[in-house]
Amino acid sequence: MSVFLFTLPDGSFGSAGQSWKILDLKKLVSKLEFEVVIKNINEIGTTSFNDNDILIYTSSENKEIRTFLKNNLFYLKDKIRLIPSYDILMAHEDKSFQEVWKKKEGFGNIIGKSLFDINDHILPFPKVVKSAQGAGSSGVFLVRKNSDLKKVEKAFFSKTPKNKLISIQRKIKLNREEYEKYQYRRKAFNLFIEQEFIPKLKHDFKVLVFGDRYFTLKRSIRKNDFRASGSGKFEFIVPPQEVLDYAKNIASILDNPYLSLDIAQSESGCHLIEFQGTNFGPYTLLNAPYFYKCVSGDWQKTDNSKDLEDNYAHALNQYMSNIYD
Repeated sequence: MSVFLFTLPDGSFGSAGQSWKILDLKKLVSKLEFEVVIKNINEIGTTSFNDNDILIYTSSENKEIRTFLKNNLFYLKDKIRLIPSYDILMAHEDKSFQEVWKKKEGFGNIIGKSLFDINDHILPFPKVVKSAQGAGSSGVFLVRKNSDLKKVEKAFFSKTPKNKLISIQRKIKLNREEYEKYQYRRKAFNLFIEQEFIPKLKHDFKVLVFGDRYFTLKRSIRKNDFRASGSGKFEFIVPPQEVLDYAKNIASILDNPYLSLDIAQSESGCHLIEFQGTNFGPYTLLNAPYFYKCVSGDWQKTDNSKDLEDNYAHALNQYMSNIYD
């Protein structure tokens, strides 16, 4: 069995925060308790793999690179072990797939639906409507009434002036049935999701999971807003045990060495808003004074070294040891 570690072509692995910063790969590899063969993702197609090999890789915020990875790992996912899993790759900056996965496996504790046609929305008002691609609070809207939905439709589901002109020409030339078919096929689609709105939320928690280490950040909601992500109103407090227990349960379901979880807490329990398992921002890990570890059912607080490479290595070592066992 061989273990391969694939970087992006520029040698980067994971996210170190700002786009001009990268993890120290040499330092990371030096802390691994197993041997790796380092390659870059352009070599996936020319590398020979055996059935019991393991491929550790990173993704990118760039959509084209993610698509490249999805294409090149598709036939490998059933032959060798991928870390992260192919499902995690599919979910990377794709809220639509996240909703499909949550529904299939029955986790998350929040009602949501993936859609590409705004007219297919089904959840009652108020609700949250989000662009499926990307991360953070951009492209996230609170829809309280039909006029709010119309604003989203105008911004993201409208035809270009050129297409509107062509549509008028087609309406003149085609009969009613033909025009209706034309209208649907030329309709402005966009991949979005809708989620139930959780009222009275004042904050949520960003939880980064690296093996058995849980780093948390409380994010308060901005004034006259409903979003905590990107608010800048951050606090490193001792999180409620319910949040840590919930994060641990989600981590067992997603089965990945490292995770980024956005968790809200309401009167009905905890809710998984979004998640990532590759190439997510490390702000919480780099700034939290402590991490939390569950020992015999109790959460113990430990000083955080704020060493990103050490935590990536810890998570991978722990994950690999479970594979070998």
